Amino acid sequence: MTAKYYDVTMEGTAAHGQTWKCSAIIEGELTSVFDMAMEEVFHQLTDGRAIYGKPGVGCNGPYNIKRVLIEQSPDPR
Repeated sequence: MTAKYYDVTMEGTAAHGQTWKCSAIIEGELTSVFDMAMEEVFHQLTDGRAIYGKPGVGCNGPYNIKRVLIEQSPDPR
């Protein structure tokens, strides 16, 4: 079975109106991509690896997801 890859982008807001954006390439079946993406986005947000609309302001929860984009992509290798 050939592996499937998905480009995932999520955007949202955090406490005090801070905006954030996270992107990842997820390998798996479409039925599990959203759950795997949610875990990766949580790690990016809490590890400070997200792209923030106001750098240096901080990005404390609660986090609100405003946009989710999942697109099948070619093998990234």
